[in-house]
Amino acid sequence: MSQLTNKHDQLAKKFLTDISVAKEFLETHLAPDFLAKCNLDSLQIESGSYVEEDLAAHYSDIVYRLELKENKGSAYIYCLLEHQSSPERLMPLRIIKYQLAIIQNHLDRHKDKGKEVKLPVVASLVFYNGEETPYPYHLDIAELFDDVDAYKQAPLGVFRLVDLTVTEDNKILQHGKLALLEILLKHIRDRDFSKVIALIVEALKVGLDAQVSNSLFNSAFSYLMSAKETEDIKQLIKQINKEIPDLKENIMTYAEELMQKGEQKGKQEGIQLGKQEAQLEIAKSLLKSGVAEELVCAATKLSLEQIKPLH
Repeated sequence: MSQLTNKHDQLAKKFLTDISVAKEFLETHLAPDFLAKCNLDSLQIESGSYVEEDLAAHYSDIVYRLELKENKGSAYIYCLLEHQSSPERLMPLRIIKYQLAIIQNHLDRHKDKGKEVKLPVVASLVFYNGEETPYPYHLDIAELFDDVDAYKQAPLGVFRLVDLTVTEDNKILQHGKLALLEILLKHIRDRDFSKVIALIVEALKVGLDAQVSNSLFNSAFSYLMSAKETEDIKQLIKQINKEIPDLKENIMTYAEELMQKGEQKGKQEGIQLGKQEAQLEIAKSLLKSGVAEELVCAATKLSLEQIKPLH
């Protein structure tokens, strides 16, 4: 059987790599509407194969390249020669894989030409001469899905865009557990952070009402710390402490990190303070930002008597 398979491959390739035969092959088997767009006089045979090594005994391929009429760019015709006697049920999926590889190869070859590269059309033909007749499987990948109608609502290569840049803030605040994430992502690059604070506080309130977990709140604070200056965060903490007392635990987590940040800054500036002096400076900064006394005590390990004079 393997000898016969090799003979199939050799014979088919001998014919189909002859340009004159290839033109007639495409004229005979391409969809008429697509064929009408093709300039067969520009037909060329591409080198290389897209079939995986472990499948080479069952398949071989030929890739044709041609120009489309009216200067509409290039197109490829991928011809897969199926030598195995049993047809492949998932053939549409395999074809898509090869089509994507051809498109990527085309992009790689043209990426340095200094202009936007359009995607080439890739038409596919599967040459079948198996024992089972007629061919028993679907040719359209949509038919491989359990719910064909659902697939048609979400086909491969098509996506819905969630564009936060054009979504109004009031609408985002109606998104429940998503509101905080979307507000932060939309406004994190805003230069005037003071104008965003009230919006973030509103998003935090929405998150509380929607029962967002403490873990997610902490992640949001950590994200803000990594993206904004300390002074910006101090303003935010002051506002949160004033309007959302239910987030005190999360604020304390931030306060502890702010303390560490303040200690590091002190070292960088060469301020030689004792441990207690450094804690007093940090406590003063936190109190000035509006953080409650009990949280400052917990974050700095100072007593209430020690921080009272710092107001």
